[in-house]
Amino acid sequence: MIGQEKNKHKLNTFSKNLILWHKENGRHDLPWQINISPYKVWISEVMLQQTQVKTVLPYYKEFIQKYPNIKSLSNSNLDDILESWSGLGYYRRAQNIYKSSQILKSKYKYEFPKLYDDILELPGIGRSTAGAILALAYNKKYPILDGNVKRVIKRYFAVTGEKNNEKNLWNISESLLPSNNNNVYTQSIMDLGSLICTKNIPLCKKCPVSINCDAFRLNLTHSIPEKKQKLKHKKLKLYLLLIQDYKEKNLILMKKNPKDGIWSNLWNLPSFNNIAEYKKFLEKNNMLGKVFNYYHIDHKLTHLKLDINVLKIVLSKKIDQGDYYWKNIYDKIGSAKPVIMTIKKLKEELD
Repeated sequence: MIGQEKNKHKLNTFSKNLILWHKENGRHDLPWQINISPYKVWISEVMLQQTQVKTVLPYYKEFIQKYPNIKSLSNSNLDDILESWSGLGYYRRAQNIYKSSQILKSKYKYEFPKLYDDILELPGIGRSTAGAILALAYNKKYPILDGNVKRVIKRYFAVTGEKNNEKNLWNISESLLPSNNNNVYTQSIMDLGSLICTKNIPLCKKCPVSINCDAFRLNLTHSIPEKKQKLKHKKLKLYLLLIQDYKEKNLILMKKNPKDGIWSNLWNLPSFNNIAEYKKFLEKNNMLGKVFNYYHIDHKLTHLKLDINVLKIVLSKKIDQGDYYWKNIYDKIGSAKPVIMTIKKLKEELD
């Protein structure tokens, strides 16, 4: 086979072999695959953005238990959703889920839309997520292009150089779609990337499509996908104040973050970027001399590397401090992982 005939053969056998492989080797018992619905697929796909399955599983199970359908989700509030999201990261996803739930309530009467353009209009849903929902929940013929699928395509066709662009990858992804069984095929290509065609050590001998894989044939699996230049993380120093009430030791002073910046809309400890700022706060509230080092955390965000020093202060008298509130550490609130870790440490000391 040469030229177009060979390429057509690769396209035809790819989806067929993947679907056959998935019957025996794919994942069939993920919680969003049981009694499948567009709502469950939507929540899982958003949670899985930039997050591994093993990390998502406990969060997803708890989330669906708390919000089993669109109606229960749309009748909640943002604080409750953020609380369920605490520790999962990328909190804008939770905020977009809340915004979408309000649209599903007002515009679609608690029904998830079935049209691509309607789904794409929901906050936080891009082309790949919309395609995944339509394929997995509705068995419609739409391509996806998440990280795992990109890696599979790049290796199978040895995509490098000028061809390594989004437009070309989308065209290839669409060309691989089968005439039917798009729900099975979509899950199978995601599973292939996650379980077999892995980032560092692909299991080519177990791959159902390696016979036609150009990267495997040319011994290029180690160099495809082409390595991206590592993102340089900006370093940021933070000082968090764990201010505890002397009598009611389960009460700490917290403030809800604004809508912009890191950890937006989440409950946070008093936070400062430098020593001068937090000392000014301490002086204003007569806390100087009552502070000591409590905890150190290194925390990495997408674009930031946080060096966090937690300082503890125990007050004999509660203060009234503007936007700050006394919160019970045993209450469920939405907070970022470093704050959750700090509160957990305090709980362990009190229990």
